[in-house]
Amino acid sequence: MTDPYDPPRPRDYALQEELDSLHEQEREGHETPKEERREELLERRLRVDEHGAEVREHRDENREADQQDEEERARHRH
Repeated sequence: MTDPYDPPRPRDYALQEELDSLHEQEREGHETPKEERREELLERRLRVDEHGAEVREHRDENREADQQDEEERARHRH
């Protein structure tokens, strides 16, 4: 999982800002169908970005564990 204390990436921040603006328009009753589709797209992108970050984090953790395992095996061989 990503650390909730990590600062958001600039792209995510920009997407979230636009999404917040669209939510505000929706609350005020000024949202057009085009803006509604844009809101759905932004929400999807943010979820995809979050999932991608989690996948990368797991890959990095697995790579580190594999490296540590290999180092441990190398120590036992000598």
